Amino acid sequence: MPGPRRVPVLLLLITAVHLGLLLSYAFVYPTWTGYDEAQHVDMVYGLQHGVGWPAPGKKIISTGVAATSDDFDRGRFQDMFQAGGKRRGSPSFAEIDPTPRGQRQSFDALGGVAPVGDGRLSNQMVQHPPLIYVVGARLLDALPGSKHWAYDQQVFVLRLLNILVVAPLPLLAWLAARRFGLDQPSALAAATLPLAVPGFTRVGATFNNDGLLMLATGGLTVTLVGVLRGDMRRRTAARAGIWLGIALLTKAFALALPAMIVAAYLVGWWRLRRAGRQAPERSAYPAGRLFASRRAIGSLPWTPATLAVGLGLALGGWWWIRNYVLYDSVQPNGWATNPPRREPLLLPDSFLTWFWYFFRTMISRFWGGLGLFEPPQLSPVAIVVATGAVVGLCAAALAAGPRRAARPDRLASTAGPAVLLLPVAFAYLMVGQRSWAEYQQYTRGIAVQGRYLYLGLVGLGVVFALGLRAALRGRERLAPAVTLVGALLMQGLGLLAVCSYYWLPRQVSFTPARVPEIVAGAGRWAPFPIGVTITVFALSAVLVVLCLAVAVRAGGARGTREAAITGPGSGPGSGSGSGSGGHRPTPAPRSPSRMRKGHPLRAGLRSPS
Repeated sequence: MPGPRRVPVLLLLITAVHLGLLLSYAFVYPTWTGYDEAQHVDMVYGLQHGVGWPAPGKKIISTGVAATSDDFDRGRFQDMFQAGGKRRGSPSFAEIDPTPRGQRQSFDALGGVAPVGDGRLSNQMVQHPPLIYVVGARLLDALPGSKHWAYDQQVFVLRLLNILVVAPLPLLAWLAARRFGLDQPSALAAATLPLAVPGFTRVGATFNNDGLLMLATGGLTVTLVGVLRGDMRRRTAARAGIWLGIALLTKAFALALPAMIVAAYLVGWWRLRRAGRQAPERSAYPAGRLFASRRAIGSLPWTPATLAVGLGLALGGWWWIRNYVLYDSVQPNGWATNPPRREPLLLPDSFLTWFWYFFRTMISRFWGGLGLFEPPQLSPVAIVVATGAVVGLCAAALAAGPRRAARPDRLASTAGPAVLLLPVAFAYLMVGQRSWAEYQQYTRGIAVQGRYLYLGLVGLGVVFALGLRAALRGRERLAPAVTLVGALLMQGLGLLAVCSYYWLPRQVSFTPARVPEIVAGAGRWAPFPIGVTITVFALSAVLVVLCLAVAVRAGGARGTREAAITGPGSGPGSGSGSGSGGHRPTPAPRSPSRMRKGHPLRAGLRSPS
């Protein structure tokens, strides 16, 4: 029987480091340096003042927001921030004196909600559902006097909202891995993967609508892991539907998630039939084959799958139907016009030219999309090594299942991990389809953003950990330490790139002696006194050292000592092959009739890994 669901100490430390990094990035990146952060904040500000949700092309950015954000979008910082101008002599943030903290005004005082009148393009964020913006508006309204706070303090509150939204991702990755049947060290490695992507930390630390999509897709992934193992209960389907509904109210990438739900139910159904010895027998007669086929179709999980997808569409699908009814498009062009294209021409005009640009740019911006767009940027060597490691281990995970599974279960052993990778695959294909279509029209590599793949980090972490366990066969206890060292190395390289570009003067290289100068520069631009910035950076450093020490100690522990460090071998998935990594089958039932209907792991299921 499974033991109590106790969270390992190391998992709590990993989550704390994740939070510390998010908070640190929120200070390393000045206000308005997130992806389209001014446009996202403007949507919140408009809702606070009753502007509502105008049609595409009708929402012009507020004067109060544009008063300060224009410096980054089109003003004095544009060349350095958006076009790598520091390399051509533009001053960095370290060389610019920001408005003194006591003189920074509120949005209302800077011009209020009235739209600017200079004929610029509209705020394209009206193309997205309003859920995160409604939550942000209600949060600011709930804080007494927040409308009179300085603009950067209001933005920081919204950044904190996004940080809280993405904070559970390591916990969700661990939970999904344990439910999938992975042992404790491998599950902790899955929890660590989000820390290895500096671009994700940057996106999580600024205000946008990506964070809520990551959380919803992560929660859906955890739920569907149970489905993959045979959980056909209606309450599980309802949870999947709720997560799908939240995802559909964030971004259009969620429109592909119903296919993931259907795939998960098909894999779970197949495993139940194989484990319950209920597979239809072959018949030499056409009538017998027809009867067997009808019986198989009738046994498909129609009810739970329909409930999950139907509930999700009812909760969030209405938004996309509304778009089609009002604008003849599921996702209309938020500008209602074709904006000028800033991306460089890709010549010669051919599919291969576009594909090579798309392939390398997606990889580069997935790991280290640290500027708008580049620089600052991670080292190409780090990007190639990290990509090779993750892709190689995921491929090993997909190949390991069939080799170890019995012949009837080989399909399910590969299909389980494949289902977990579907959000990343769907997002990649959707971005590619749009980019290719626009390349055909403009001959430019447009809308190629690696951050769009972050919605699948939870599933990616599970499959990555599955492959890492296979690579460390016999040394699985090293998995958390190995992954954590790699993650912290990537974060160190990311912070080095960002701080060298933003927070050091021109022609000055980083040395450890420059750290106080970097902290002081970030502190001058921060919304709060410099002591807050120093405290956040120092606390994050302490958490990193502590977490690394515990992970290394756990890597050298065996048996009961390991359990003492990482917590009891309990939690979701324990008692179901977690100690053996999920490859050891549970005992087969005496009779299929004794199975509890729809309940996972009651029919002698093998782990889907």
